[in-house]
Amino acid sequence: MIVSDYHIHSSFSGDCVEDLERICKKAKEIGIKEIAITDHMDLDVNGTSNSDDFKLNLDEYVPTILRLKEKYKNDLDIKLGMEFGIQRHLGEIGDKIVKEYPFDFIISSVHSVDKLLLDQNEFWKNKTREEAHDKYFLEILKSVENFNEFSVQGHLDFITRYGGVDKKGFIDYIRYQDIIDEILKKLISKGKGIEINTSGIRYNENRFYPCDNIVKRYFELGGEIITIGSDSHKASDLGKDFKKAYDFLESIGVKYISSFDQLDVSFKKIK
Repeated sequence: MIVSDYHIHSSFSGDCVEDLERICKKAKEIGIKEIAITDHMDLDVNGTSNSDDFKLNLDEYVPTILRLKEKYKNDLDIKLGMEFGIQRHLGEIGDKIVKEYPFDFIISSVHSVDKLLLDQNEFWKNKTREEAHDKYFLEILKSVENFNEFSVQGHLDFITRYGGVDKKGFIDYIRYQDIIDEILKKLISKGKGIEINTSGIRYNENRFYPCDNIVKRYFELGGEIITIGSDSHKASDLGKDFKKAYDFLESIGVKYISSFDQLDVSFKKIK
């Protein structure tokens, strides 16, 4: 059974046109009890044609989600969330923004390095795949160190989606094991979690973000906070491939997934 979907985008995100009411109706239809609406907030991104797409208008967004939360309170537990596209220099700004609103749940995601979105050619220009990945993982580490007001680290190794045909592919986990361990240990020490993002299956990588090895390592190091999110940009993708995520977590000994309310974590049995 799908308990919750903690990564959902709506028409408030610049790359999504899905209606919020349709999202809620679809969640009820497939038996989801709890959802987090996590539209994009990306700041200080340069040199792209769509750099303004993710500057979320929180004064419009927050009241809208709160009204929806009240409307569906008897049928669906809606969490006020946001996916914050963080960069290392935005930690203090991010903390200030989050504290100004009654958020339940914040995903910290690195979509940009050196103010360049990862899906733009400019970021990949004159870099080998390894050089690009080096910069990406270092940016995550520095962002985790500098940002405090978040719940989980989002799609930790999704950079494999980008970079052109010659640069896509799986992460060389052995090469990056040391810095990934640093990231995971820092998350655990700060009481933060990771998400299992099932969209990697939809994007033809046939895996979650992050990969199995990273999730296993987080659990081995003592990490307990795990959410599952579809990263859906349309209602039909809600809860997509969640059974695979639940089965995987059970196979490595994880018995609980996490839920958030006003940024406080609680735990729910997978079965």
